[in-house]
Amino acid sequence: LTTQWPTTSGAALQNYTILEVSKDIDAPKWVACHPRPYPYALYYCHYLDIGSKLFKVLLKGQYGDIMDALAICHIDTSDMPPNHIIFKYLGMKPGDGPLCHFFPVKHVVWVPLPSEASS
Repeated sequence: LTTQWPTTSGAALQNYTILEVSKDIDAPKWVACHPRPYPYALYYCHYLDIGSKLFKVLLKGQYGDIMDALAICHIDTSDMPPNHIIFKYLGMKPGDGPLCHFFPVKHVVWVPLPSEASS
């Protein structure tokens, strides 16, 4: 799963309105991968299995751009590193509450296909 930007006005920055949010994507465990600044495709990937939920979110930009975005909510932040940059930006500490954010374009989340046992 990834964030897709199928239409573009060419505007670098714009405000977005949430048009639709899916129910959470039922995946008991998943791997998030983030591109690294190298001259070839290189990703930093990490495994998550508890305390977070994934959502697909349909967004509309102020200049008409439509974006199908992937969002994650870390419901339980108590085990996150206290020096994580997001806590500084939001003035929070681990365990203060949930943190939600969008995955930028070119960031990827791998989720398992549903099995008969999970259906």
